[in-house]
Amino acid sequence: MLIYRSIHRSKLIDENKARRNPRQKEISIMALEATSRPHLPDLVIHQILQFLPTKSAVRLSFLSKQWEGVWSSAPIIDFDEGGEDGNNNLSQHKRFVKNILSRYLEFLVEKEKEKQGLEKFKLHMTRYLSGDASIVTKLLSSSFERGVKELDISLRVSKSQWDHWSGMKNYNNLSPMELINAKSAARMKNYYYFSRTALANAKSLTALNLGYVRIKNISFKECSTSTCLLPSLKSMSLKKVHFDKEALFYLIRECSCIEYLSIISCSFKDGEFRVSSSSLKSLQVEHCDSFAIQVDDAVNLESLTIVSDIGPPQLPNFHSIILKDCFNLKCLHICAPQVKVFDLDGCHDVKGTIDAPLLDSITFKGYLSSKLSLKAPNLRMTRIVLFDKWDREAATFNSRPWNHFTTLSNFLEEFGSSKTLDLYVSDFKALMFPKDFRKTLSSPIFPSLKKLYFSVKNPPRKMNKEMSDSLYWMAPDVLFIKNLPWRIRHRPL
Repeated sequence: MLIYRSIHRSKLIDENKARRNPRQKEISIMALEATSRPHLPDLVIHQILQFLPTKSAVRLSFLSKQWEGVWSSAPIIDFDEGGEDGNNNLSQHKRFVKNILSRYLEFLVEKEKEKQGLEKFKLHMTRYLSGDASIVTKLLSSSFERGVKELDISLRVSKSQWDHWSGMKNYNNLSPMELINAKSAARMKNYYYFSRTALANAKSLTALNLGYVRIKNISFKECSTSTCLLPSLKSMSLKKVHFDKEALFYLIRECSCIEYLSIISCSFKDGEFRVSSSSLKSLQVEHCDSFAIQVDDAVNLESLTIVSDIGPPQLPNFHSIILKDCFNLKCLHICAPQVKVFDLDGCHDVKGTIDAPLLDSITFKGYLSSKLSLKAPNLRMTRIVLFDKWDREAATFNSRPWNHFTTLSNFLEEFGSSKTLDLYVSDFKALMFPKDFRKTLSSPIFPSLKKLYFSVKNPPRKMNKEMSDSLYWMAPDVLFIKNLPWRIRHRPL
């Protein structure tokens, strides 16, 4: 009778707690069910946890001592703080750090022998504090020890630690460069700092996603496939990341196998974006705080997308895009309302669109097999270097006459708004549009052109009438035409 009363009293207490706290009811039910379940083999428990999200696996730790901490050795770990981004509920954040993250590290120590390889580690914080840096470093270190393949880190700073840019005074007295650096410093002051040490053991990493962090310049004297930090990395996605001076350049240099790179809403000290990679195949750059983008020696790059915003008037505008030796580029998309200079050097067969209403100068070095759609109504200066060899048969081939001239005129028409043109071709005959062909076009190729400079490898001794008529047909309002010496040097494609 006494035992019955004790059980009944305990049950009433549990029911009262459950009414006050639904979460307590869930735990009580799980605990009650656990007492009636047999002991499960550890292998079965591991298999069950592999199919559950980390949060659900943590809850199962309340079932029994056998289940406690088993989730920490699962191949996929997903810590998502949840809640509104930047929410200022610090007490809730501290519970997340103490009850989840710290306990995870403790369980790893306790279950050292049961640790498995780690396929993916995800940590998303929405209330990151500068004091959390230590535990984040420990979590990264433990993940690399387990040979993690995919790393997803996003550490959005708590509103309590925001340095409001709007509150800064006397910004009108700063130079454009001082202004962009001051803005970045204020915004990134409390970001977690990724250094060379933090990535020292990330040899197994194949995919890296970073958000709301800061990256140091990790330059190193020597970098080869055997010594670089991230030798296995194939894919990298960066969002709201701030780079120290040249940090992006040296980070990518440490990734000898990288193929995919996405950079969205990032900022750069001194506003310079520079990338050089022979393995890179796809590059996406969108809405970044940068006034210049330069991509060098990306010989295997196939796809490039650049999208920029119209920045505030007190900051320097996005000025230039320079692409050098992108020989294999196939797909190009540029949407840059404020860019003034665009250089595309070394393209064989690129197809793409360039939407740049304020573009002032453009340079293209490549082949006529490329097809560009250019929206640049304010274009002032165009420089085109064509490496195609003159093919007489292609110019008058069977029933398709003027094949070369049709391709050339269609290509040049995209630059029709230009005021000045430098045109380099391999043979002067390539510019001698036949009289009958000219009759097929209703409007000139360059209706606004005022100055025309052309250069050929085998120039005629003097400008003959056919050549003169062809050039004036291309640009009827031109005021100045001059033949320049051929001085183009290029690497064979």
